Amino acid sequence: MIIFDVPYAPVHPGVWSVDGSDDDHCEFESRQDAVRFAVRAARTSQQEGRTAFVSIEGIDGHWRLFDHQGKGIV
Repeated sequence: MIIFDVPYAPVHPGVWSVDGSDDDHCEFESRQDAVRFAVRAARTSQQEGRTAFVSIEGIDGHWRLFDHQGKGIV
């Protein structure tokens, strides 16, 4: 199983990161680009037969889990 984490705050001004549980790390110029990449990477991982999720931190500091299609998981 792989989880792609997208934090709420940038790591540096204008730089958002995506950290994968398989030690991947990518940086983007916007949070939206980071989220798009994480969902795309999760979908690709799922197609390759691996279970994949996206974990996104909200403004409230809570992390929310989404599947490879970007649908929220309760």
